[in-house]
Amino acid sequence: MSSYPRIEIREGLVSIIAPDLSKYIVGNRPEPAHAPVFYNPRMEVNRSLSIAIVNGYISYTGKVGITICEPLSGTGIRAVRYAREVNGISRVIANDISEKAYELIRLNIDRNGLNDIINVHRDDANNLLLRAAREGGCDVVDIDPFGSPQPFIENSLRAIKDQGLLCVTATDVGVLSGKYPIKCVRRYGALPQKFPYRFEVGIRILISLIARYALSMDYGIQPLASFLDGHYYRVCALILKDRSYALETLKNLGYAYYRSGTLRRGFIPGYPIPSITRYRLAGPLWIGNLWDAEFLVNYFMRNIRDYFSSRAKEIGMLITDESLGPNIPYALTTEVGKDLGRELPINDIINVIRGLGYQAVRSHFHIKGFRTNADLLRIREIIMGK
Repeated sequence: MSSYPRIEIREGLVSIIAPDLSKYIVGNRPEPAHAPVFYNPRMEVNRSLSIAIVNGYISYTGKVGITICEPLSGTGIRAVRYAREVNGISRVIANDISEKAYELIRLNIDRNGLNDIINVHRDDANNLLLRAAREGGCDVVDIDPFGSPQPFIENSLRAIKDQGLLCVTATDVGVLSGKYPIKCVRRYGALPQKFPYRFEVGIRILISLIARYALSMDYGIQPLASFLDGHYYRVCALILKDRSYALETLKNLGYAYYRSGTLRRGFIPGYPIPSITRYRLAGPLWIGNLWDAEFLVNYFMRNIRDYFSSRAKEIGMLITDESLGPNIPYALTTEVGKDLGRELPINDIINVIRGLGYQAVRSHFHIKGFRTNADLLRIREIIMGK
């Protein structure tokens, strides 16, 4: 075993050995990318919610004895938690190309007594995915890279079974949400815009990337859960290997627009060419639902565990509530409270809108964000007392 500072970490129902991040400080804070094996404690929320999503997926589909493939395992904590905390699991495939990571994964599998469930490999992630495809495929493929998931999407779709679950993390939120638009065009084939709801634009561009790769194979996709948590996006989608679902997926690609003068926002169907071109547009991107409300309410929330962090529980509740709102990009309280001279509490705005008979729910994408089917300019006038 390679020698470097290590500590014991307890997360979920497991205990693992990980690099001691206090020894890898950059700018007064720990930098996981500088450690000999990648481990980010902030991703506990991602891992815990993934446990709930996969357990919900098993109940939702009725599958038993599933196989999960995680091609970028790092310390192996995600694979170990899947093996220990997911019900009805047959096998987990863990992998990392790093020799130090491979050694640490084996140690963590052994210390949790999971050698009979987890198979560990040391290989390039895409090679592993292609091997999994040749051997019959996996029910769940979980891509959790440092940076963009783009290099792994195509082979993940090859490795996944029909009605399988593809879970994808993207940590390049700045690229997807408009900070580096040309890089987004290069990496994701889409143009972002700095709309007030730019963080939603970002996750819709990510989903559209998955959708476009799927369409090239005559597959369809159905997002079950999507969320933003600080520095990363997370999307979990059913992959449906049927041409009819591919045609339905194609209808869910289009563009997003925003008019600052009227506060109007929304989606324009049409891919690759939008049906209307008079607006400044972001896209192409996913214009369908970001969530399956039935899945979140009836399957996902039932699998939120008491031992999850308070942040994981909070995001789970927020996205479930948000899934029941209209599929219209979120607005900010600052848009409707403009010129008021003071900050208007978001719950007050939501109560005003609901009192007028419209839908309104909070959005997890922004602390001041909410979704509504009301005319926001009219809401602003009412708030201003006009």
